[in-house]
Amino acid sequence: MAEKPTIFYANTLEEVFYQLKTIHGLRIVGGCSALTELPEKSLSVRSVVQLNFIDKHERHIEFGAAVTLSQLLELGDGKLPSVLYEAVKSIGNQQLKNLATLGGNICAQGHKRTLYAPLLALDARLEFQRDTLATNLVPMSKFTRVSDGWLLTKIRVPVESWDVAVFRRLGPSHIITDTSASFVFLANNQKGMLATMRIVFAGSFVFRSQELENRLIGAKLPLSDGSIKELLTEATRQFDTAAEGIRYNPILRSQFLNLLKYSLEQLT
Repeated sequence: MAEKPTIFYANTLEEVFYQLKTIHGLRIVGGCSALTELPEKSLSVRSVVQLNFIDKHERHIEFGAAVTLSQLLELGDGKLPSVLYEAVKSIGNQQLKNLATLGGNICAQGHKRTLYAPLLALDARLEFQRDTLATNLVPMSKFTRVSDGWLLTKIRVPVESWDVAVFRRLGPSHIITDTSASFVFLANNQKGMLATMRIVFAGSFVFRSQELENRLIGAKLPLSDGSIKELLTEATRQFDTAAEGIRYNPILRSQFLNLLKYSLEQLT
Protein backbone atom coordinates (compact mmCIF):
# COMPACT_ATOMS: atom_id res chain seq x y z
CA MET A 1 0.00 0.00 0.00
CA ALA A 2 1.44 3.36 -1.02
CA GLU A 3 2.40 5.73 1.78
CA LYS A 4 0.46 8.95 2.19
CA PRO A 5 2.23 12.13 1.05
CA THR A 6 4.18 13.92 3.76
CA ILE A 7 3.93 17.72 3.97
CA PHE A 8 6.65 19.73 5.70
CA TYR A 9 6.37 23.39 6.65
CA ALA A 10 8.77 26.31 7.01
CA ASN A 11 8.41 29.85 8.33
CA THR A 12 11.82 31.22 7.31
CA LEU A 13 14.24 30.82 4.41
CA GLU A 14 16.76 29.29 6.80
CA GLU A 15 14.27 26.53 7.60
CA VAL A 16 13.59 26.00 3.90
CA PHE A 17 17.28 25.57 3.02
CA TYR A 18 17.88 23.29 6.01
CA GLN A 19 15.06 20.97 4.99
CA LEU A 20 16.09 20.98 1.33
CA LYS A 21 19.56 19.80 2.37
CA THR A 22 18.46 17.21 4.92
CA ILE A 23 15.31 15.66 3.42
CA HIS A 24 15.94 13.71 0.22
CA GLY A 25 13.43 14.13 -2.62
CA LEU A 26 11.71 17.14 -1.10
CA ARG A 27 9.63 19.22 -3.51
CA ILE A 28 8.71 22.87 -2.97
CA VAL A 29 5.00 23.74 -3.20
CA GLY A 30 3.00 26.95 -2.76
CA GLY A 31 -0.78 26.92 -2.98
CA CYS A 32 -0.77 23.48 -4.73
CA SER A 33 -3.34 24.79 -7.23
CA ALA A 34 -1.37 23.39 -10.19
CA LEU A 35 -1.07 19.88 -8.72
CA THR A 36 -3.45 16.99 -9.36
CA GLU A 37 -1.82 15.08 -6.51
CA LEU A 38 0.76 15.88 -3.86
CA PRO A 39 4.33 14.60 -4.27
CA GLU A 40 5.61 12.01 -1.83
CA LYS A 41 7.44 14.71 0.13
CA SER A 42 6.54 18.37 -0.20
CA LEU A 43 7.58 21.55 1.58
CA SER A 44 5.06 24.39 1.80
CA VAL A 45 6.64 27.85 1.58
CA ARG A 46 3.41 29.88 1.80
CA SER A 47 4.23 31.02 5.35
CA VAL A 48 7.76 32.20 4.60
CA VAL A 49 7.65 35.96 5.18
CA GLN A 50 10.78 36.60 3.07
CA LEU A 51 8.93 35.16 0.04
CA ASN A 52 5.80 37.27 0.42
CA PHE A 53 6.60 40.87 -0.47
CA ILE A 54 6.07 43.44 -3.21
CA ASP A 55 8.71 46.15 -3.68
CA LYS A 56 8.02 48.93 -6.17
CA HIS A 57 10.94 50.72 -7.79
CA GLU A 58 11.15 53.37 -10.48
CA ARG A 59 11.83 50.98 -13.35
CA HIS A 60 10.78 47.59 -12.01
CA ILE A 61 8.71 45.75 -9.41
CA GLU A 62 10.05 42.88 -7.32
CA PHE A 63 7.76 40.13 -6.09
CA GLY A 64 8.42 37.35 -3.63
CA ALA A 65 7.71 33.92 -5.07
CA ALA A 66 4.93 33.26 -2.52
CA VAL A 67 2.90 36.35 -3.49
CA THR A 68 -0.59 35.19 -4.47
CA LEU A 69 -2.43 36.09 -7.64
CA SER A 70 -5.03 37.97 -5.59
CA GLN A 71 -2.25 40.13 -4.12
CA LEU A 72 -1.11 40.97 -7.65
CA LEU A 73 -4.62 42.01 -8.67
CA GLU A 74 -4.94 44.21 -5.60
CA LEU A 75 -2.17 46.40 -7.03
CA GLY A 76 -4.50 47.43 -9.84
CA ASP A 77 -3.98 47.56 -13.60
CA GLY A 78 -2.20 50.89 -13.37
CA LYS A 79 0.56 49.49 -11.16
CA LEU A 80 1.25 46.27 -13.10
CA PRO A 81 2.22 45.97 -16.77
CA SER A 82 -1.12 45.59 -18.56
CA VAL A 83 -0.35 42.20 -20.12
CA LEU A 84 0.61 40.79 -16.71
CA TYR A 85 -2.49 42.25 -15.05
CA GLU A 86 -4.77 40.84 -17.77
CA ALA A 87 -3.06 37.45 -17.50
CA VAL A 88 -3.57 37.26 -13.74
CA LYS A 89 -7.19 38.37 -14.13
CA SER A 90 -7.84 35.56 -16.62
CA ILE A 91 -6.85 32.78 -14.20
CA GLY A 92 -9.67 30.86 -12.53
CA ASN A 93 -11.94 32.25 -9.82
CA GLN A 94 -11.22 34.30 -6.71
CA GLN A 95 -10.74 31.21 -4.55
CA LEU A 96 -8.05 29.94 -6.88
CA LYS A 97 -6.37 33.36 -7.00
CA ASN A 98 -6.24 33.38 -3.19
CA LEU A 99 -4.34 30.09 -3.23
CA ALA A 100 -2.16 30.20 -6.35
CA THR A 101 1.24 31.88 -6.12
CA LEU A 102 3.37 33.68 -8.68
CA GLY A 103 6.25 31.28 -8.12
CA GLY A 104 4.00 28.25 -8.50
CA ASN A 105 2.67 29.51 -11.83
CA ILE A 106 6.20 29.98 -13.14
CA CYS A 107 7.66 26.70 -11.85
CA ALA A 108 4.74 24.37 -12.64
CA GLN A 109 6.06 21.35 -14.50
CA GLY A 110 4.96 20.41 -18.00
CA HIS A 111 2.49 22.73 -19.71
CA LYS A 112 3.47 26.39 -19.34
CA ARG A 113 0.96 28.27 -17.24
CA THR A 114 -0.74 31.57 -18.00
CA LEU A 115 1.85 33.98 -16.59
CA TYR A 116 4.82 32.44 -18.41
CA ALA A 117 4.27 34.30 -21.70
CA PRO A 118 3.80 37.81 -20.24
CA LEU A 119 6.79 37.42 -17.92
CA LEU A 120 8.93 36.23 -20.81
CA ALA A 121 7.76 39.08 -23.05
CA LEU A 122 8.47 41.61 -20.30
CA ASP A 123 12.03 40.24 -19.87
CA ALA A 124 11.47 39.35 -16.22
CA ARG A 125 14.38 38.05 -14.15
CA LEU A 126 14.19 35.24 -11.63
CA GLU A 127 16.28 35.06 -8.47
CA PHE A 128 17.15 31.62 -7.13
CA GLN A 129 18.87 30.79 -3.86
CA ARG A 130 20.53 27.61 -2.62
CA ASP A 131 21.23 29.03 0.82
CA THR A 132 21.40 32.45 2.43
CA LEU A 133 24.65 33.22 0.55
CA ALA A 134 24.36 31.51 -2.86
CA THR A 135 22.19 33.53 -5.26
CA ASN A 136 21.66 33.16 -9.00
CA LEU A 137 19.81 35.68 -11.19
CA VAL A 138 18.36 34.08 -14.32
CA PRO A 139 16.63 35.89 -17.22
CA MET A 140 13.21 34.41 -17.92
CA SER A 141 14.46 33.65 -21.44
CA LYS A 142 17.07 31.27 -19.99
CA PHE A 143 14.80 29.55 -17.47
CA THR A 144 13.88 25.92 -18.12
CA ARG A 145 13.50 24.32 -14.70
CA VAL A 146 14.44 24.82 -11.05
CA SER A 147 17.75 23.09 -10.33
CA ASP A 148 17.83 20.58 -7.49
CA GLY A 149 18.46 22.23 -4.13
CA TRP A 150 17.57 25.72 -5.40
CA LEU A 151 14.55 27.85 -4.55
CA LEU A 152 12.84 30.58 -6.57
CA THR A 153 12.79 33.53 -4.19
CA LYS A 154 12.18 36.68 -6.22
CA ILE A 155 10.73 37.80 -9.56
CA ARG A 156 11.84 41.15 -10.98
CA VAL A 157 9.51 42.62 -13.61
CA PRO A 158 10.53 45.72 -15.62
CA VAL A 159 7.91 48.47 -15.79
CA GLU A 160 7.83 50.06 -19.24
CA SER A 161 5.30 51.90 -21.36
CA TRP A 162 4.08 50.12 -24.51
CA ASP A 163 2.19 51.71 -27.38
CA VAL A 164 0.61 48.35 -28.23
CA ALA A 165 0.16 45.64 -25.58
CA VAL A 166 -1.91 42.54 -26.36
CA PHE A 167 -2.54 39.55 -24.10
CA ARG A 168 -4.84 36.67 -24.95
CA ARG A 169 -5.45 33.48 -23.02
CA LEU A 170 -6.39 30.56 -25.27
CA GLY A 171 -8.47 27.59 -24.20
CA PRO A 172 -10.88 27.23 -21.25
CA SER A 173 -10.67 29.74 -18.41
CA HIS A 174 -10.63 27.44 -15.37
CA ILE A 175 -8.54 24.43 -16.38
CA ILE A 176 -5.42 23.61 -18.39
CA THR A 177 -6.06 21.50 -21.50
CA ASP A 178 -4.29 20.82 -24.80
CA THR A 179 -5.85 24.00 -26.20
CA SER A 180 -4.52 26.18 -23.36
CA ALA A 181 -1.86 28.76 -24.16
CA SER A 182 -0.98 32.42 -23.69
CA PHE A 183 -0.13 34.95 -26.40
CA VAL A 184 1.59 38.29 -25.81
CA PHE A 185 2.48 41.05 -28.26
CA LEU A 186 4.30 44.22 -27.21
CA ALA A 187 5.44 47.07 -29.45
CA ASN A 188 6.66 50.65 -29.29
CA ASN A 189 6.94 53.18 -32.08
CA GLN A 190 9.24 56.15 -32.38
CA LYS A 191 8.75 58.98 -34.85
CA GLY A 192 6.36 56.91 -36.92
CA MET A 193 8.61 53.85 -37.10
CA LEU A 194 8.53 50.51 -35.30
CA ALA A 195 11.16 50.71 -32.54
CA THR A 196 10.59 47.55 -30.47
CA MET A 197 8.48 44.41 -30.89
CA ARG A 198 8.10 41.30 -28.74
CA ILE A 199 6.07 38.20 -29.63
CA VAL A 200 5.60 35.28 -27.22
CA PHE A 201 3.47 32.15 -27.27
CA ALA A 202 3.58 29.64 -24.40
CA GLY A 203 1.59 26.50 -23.70
CA SER A 204 2.60 22.97 -24.64
CA PHE A 205 5.83 24.61 -25.85
CA VAL A 206 7.36 28.09 -25.87
CA PHE A 207 7.83 30.18 -28.98
CA ARG A 208 9.80 33.41 -29.05
CA SER A 209 12.16 34.47 -31.81
CA GLN A 210 14.33 37.58 -31.55
CA GLU A 211 15.07 37.21 -35.25
CA LEU A 212 11.35 37.55 -35.95
CA GLU A 213 10.98 40.42 -33.47
CA ASN A 214 13.82 42.36 -35.14
CA ARG A 215 12.65 41.70 -38.68
CA LEU A 216 10.53 44.85 -39.02
CA ILE A 217 12.40 47.16 -36.66
CA GLY A 218 12.67 50.55 -38.32
CA ALA A 219 9.70 49.90 -40.63
CA LYS A 220 7.40 52.84 -41.28
CA LEU A 221 4.00 52.69 -39.57
CA PRO A 222 1.32 51.71 -40.26
CA LEU A 223 2.71 48.51 -41.68
CA SER A 224 1.81 47.73 -45.26
CA ASP A 225 -0.24 44.65 -46.10
CA GLY A 226 2.85 43.26 -47.80
CA SER A 227 5.01 43.69 -44.69
CA ILE A 228 2.41 41.99 -42.50
CA LYS A 229 2.04 39.12 -44.95
CA GLU A 230 5.82 38.70 -45.13
CA LEU A 231 6.14 38.58 -41.34
CA LEU A 232 3.27 36.10 -41.02
CA THR A 233 4.93 33.82 -43.56
CA GLU A 234 8.19 33.89 -41.62
CA ALA A 235 6.34 33.47 -38.31
CA THR A 236 4.61 30.37 -39.68
CA ARG A 237 7.95 28.86 -40.71
CA GLN A 238 9.60 29.58 -37.38
CA PHE A 239 6.57 28.43 -35.36
CA ASP A 240 6.55 25.11 -37.22
CA THR A 241 10.28 24.70 -36.63
CA ALA A 242 9.90 25.38 -32.90
CA ALA A 243 7.00 22.91 -32.65
CA GLU A 244 8.70 20.15 -34.64
CA GLY A 245 8.47 16.84 -32.80
CA ILE A 246 6.10 18.27 -30.18
CA ARG A 247 2.53 17.02 -29.91
CA TYR A 248 0.14 19.96 -29.71
CA ASN A 249 -3.40 20.78 -30.76
CA PRO A 250 -3.22 22.19 -34.32
CA ILE A 251 -5.85 24.82 -33.54
CA LEU A 252 -3.19 26.66 -31.52
CA ARG A 253 -1.18 27.31 -34.68
CA SER A 254 -4.12 29.03 -36.36
CA GLN A 255 -4.93 31.01 -33.23
CA PHE A 256 -1.34 32.18 -32.88
CA LEU A 257 -1.19 33.42 -36.47
CA ASN A 258 -4.59 35.13 -36.23
CA LEU A 259 -3.56 36.91 -33.03
CA LEU A 260 -0.24 37.95 -34.54
CA LYS A 261 -2.02 39.37 -37.59
CA TYR A 262 -4.46 41.25 -35.36
CA SER A 263 -1.61 42.64 -33.24
CA LEU A 264 0.40 43.82 -36.25
CA GLU A 265 -2.67 45.61 -37.57
CA GLN A 266 -2.84 47.62 -34.30
CA LEU A 267 0.47 49.29 -35.14
CA THR A 268 -0.35 52.77 -36.36
